[in-house]
Amino acid sequence: MKTGEIAVNINGDLSDEELIERALMAERAVKRVWIGELEFFRDPLEVAELISENTSLEVCILLSPSRRSCSEIIKAAKKYPIGLIPGKSKNLSDFISCLKSVRRTAEEVYVGCSGKRLAKAVGKLSDGILANYVYPEYIKWLGEFEFVAAFGPSLVLPSTCHEDLLIAAAIVMGSNRNFLEHFNLSEVWNELSSVDFTCLIRARQRGESVRDVQDFKLIKKHKKLLLEKFTISGGIKDVCSRIRKLLDVCNCIVLGDPFFRDAKSMEKLPEIVNKIKN
Repeated sequence: MKTGEIAVNINGDLSDEELIERALMAERAVKRVWIGELEFFRDPLEVAELISENTSLEVCILLSPSRRSCSEIIKAAKKYPIGLIPGKSKNLSDFISCLKSVRRTAEEVYVGCSGKRLAKAVGKLSDGILANYVYPEYIKWLGEFEFVAAFGPSLVLPSTCHEDLLIAAAIVMGSNRNFLEHFNLSEVWNELSSVDFTCLIRARQRGESVRDVQDFKLIKKHKKLLLEKFTISGGIKDVCSRIRKLLDVCNCIVLGDPFFRDAKSMEKLPEIVNKIKN
């Protein structure tokens, strides 16, 4: 990735037609997309192949050794830039062992990090850190590295995807216990830790609003904090302002889910990229 680059995250829970449509929209403004790996989404390798066949985009994939063998990841790394993520794995030594093996094959390999311990351990073993935060103070907390990309929930508001944005922000907030303790967020997370995020996400995948669901009401209670500290969101001016501030402390930005879901946000992508460049 090049310094100052803006990329878009695309996840595999849309139809082929919709995924191609979003990828073509992205192609008008950016060179790269990142395909996420999540439990109830399609395999990112399938999505990557679909997008590669239908666009000229550079496709990068987030993969975790907690979900597939390291040999599978090494095979993928021969074709795509890889973002290696811990997933549910808590075994740092196994993760680092896989990273070293992938590093020997991959032209580009990055590591997704939400905690200082992992970031410090893998900083020199990869081409850069994919910071799971989009707030400058949180990026700085991870430490100093040669290359850092900020990767987080993004959206141009107002949007019909605002519920997805808040759900994603809440999930990101709870990614690392030490982070929560350092920034005095443990009390907030204790309130949110009982939320059934899978249930909320599945409802949104079905096109249902969750505004009246008690778990979502609990998330919405912390709306101001979540939007300000864990998203790149707001009107065009706000989104551009947040990106510029982030680029003061990191090298690149990946506009994360639900940005790609929202056709209106994707339509605004060329404008956003042009304003940042100029």
